Amino acid sequence: MSKIPIIQTLKELEGNPRLCIITEPLWIIPFNLYTPFVSVYMAALFMTDRQIGLVASVFMLFRALAAFFGGAITDKLGRKLTTFIFDMLSWSVPCLLWAFSQNFWWFIVAASFNGLMQITDNSWTCLLVEDVKKGSMVKVYSLLHMIGQLAVIFAPLAALLVGKLTVEPAMRILYMITFVSMTVKFVILYIYCDETEVGRTRMRETAGMSLWKIMSGYGEIFKRIFSSRAMILALLLTTIFNIIWMVSGSFFGLYVTGTLRIPEHFLAYFPILRSLVIAFFLIFVQPKLERFGFRYPMLIGLFVYLISISILIFTPIEALYVLVLSIFLDAVAFSLVVPRNDSLTQLLIDPAERARIRGLMMVVVLGITIPFGYFAGWLSDMDRRFPFVLCAFFIVLLVGIIAASKKRLEAMRKANEV
Repeated sequence: MSKIPIIQTLKELEGNPRLCIITEPLWIIPFNLYTPFVSVYMAALFMTDRQIGLVASVFMLFRALAAFFGGAITDKLGRKLTTFIFDMLSWSVPCLLWAFSQNFWWFIVAASFNGLMQITDNSWTCLLVEDVKKGSMVKVYSLLHMIGQLAVIFAPLAALLVGKLTVEPAMRILYMITFVSMTVKFVILYIYCDETEVGRTRMRETAGMSLWKIMSGYGEIFKRIFSSRAMILALLLTTIFNIIWMVSGSFFGLYVTGTLRIPEHFLAYFPILRSLVIAFFLIFVQPKLERFGFRYPMLIGLFVYLISISILIFTPIEALYVLVLSIFLDAVAFSLVVPRNDSLTQLLIDPAERARIRGLMMVVVLGITIPFGYFAGWLSDMDRRFPFVLCAFFIVLLVGIIAASKKRLEAMRKANEV
């Protein structure tokens, strides 16, 4: 087992990267318990598809605002303190709001707090990657995704709870469990992690400066992003993936239970199948694909994902076996595409300006993404298959972008940057 590359990566990690990885189950396990039932929980509280889509758009709006300020806050307060403060605000607080939600407005307020997670996404990513060698980046992200997938072995607990209590009371319990588990993780990480070397440098450079002063250089950062074809490529990929994940994640549960008439408790079991497939690929297949770089694995993964979405759209009512096939192919596509997209984004960013560049890139990404939550809700009100037709369109667009980026991605492979 110790000779498996992804396990060896965990053994070799030290300091902040290791601590970020080993505490992640305290976040990802409860997250996977409640996530499959979120849209069904909203529907149980008499929210319409458009309202559910609007909540997703509000979440994206506050993520965009948080991304705008996030880089400056991360540099000013440091990666460690920023992560602790905004983890508490963006996860612990919303979990309590979700647990006691009564109507649409509770979810709007919770989405506003939850959107602040974009700040901690930036600062936590800095804690994770700033002490990692470039050549190990894909391995670290593969390890992170593997831990996330293995965490869903606890999903049957959520299925049992929903089956026994129904969705509404079960979700209130799951949100309280999530509040406790995530808060413990945030405290542990704050106590035991260290500020990164880049973080300490940026804190010294920004000492005595206001946030507005720190942000005064944002114009130059924007110019740097849009003058770099490599970063424009990363920006396009990240934007489109964000739209796909938001739309599919927001409406999958409603489509499966409402249109395909699959019992609600199955929503907890689907992630198990998906995660087992992803974990297998990350452990045994991913290391064999590293020599191919980004382009070919991502293109293959996107074609597989397109097949998965097409099967989902045309799944007959109550045809559980067809739905399972779609989920299986979705998992294969995820393992081929997502770790590469994550690592590609990090490799294209100047380490000295990682916090501000990531923050401003996400402002653009999320600003473009905002309308698609409500738009997908409008489509879902007409036909719950339509949001997935929208996802299929964007997958085709991604295939075109990656196919057209052959020279750049091949150059990165030859330079041994992955």
